[in-house]
Amino acid sequence: MTKIKLGEKELNIKFGYEATYKSGIIAKIVQLDQIEDGIEQVNAVLMLLPELILVGAQKFHEKEFGYDPNNEEQKEKQMKKVFSMLDDYFDQEDADGNMLYEALLTEILGNGFLSKLHNQERKKVPKRK
Repeated sequence: MTKIKLGEKELNIKFGYEATYKSGIIAKIVQLDQIEDGIEQVNAVLMLLPELILVGAQKFHEKEFGYDPNNEEQKEKQMKKVFSMLDDYFDQEDADGNMLYEALLTEILGNGFLSKLHNQERKKVPKRK
């Protein structure tokens, strides 16, 4: 479990099996790995960051952030909460998006099973040039 603080809100992040599987987040991380460094990768990280937080929050914060992964409207409603918290986070002088992303990535890949899934997905995707 990883604790992150976004503005005044502190979240316990743990990537549970169900939320991780149903969100397809592993495949999205693998796709991000294939993007060349630069502004495209920065944009991709910024797009993925809120979803990573939302998926990771399901285990301990389901009451506040829970959603049915098959219901886009529910998911978008919860994503708005995360975007708002990220606004608060990035308003802080010491905010570091890369550090936040790395903490989330470390948490998801720290789970042995999820790490194996990630490695399997990476093998399926052609190497970037």
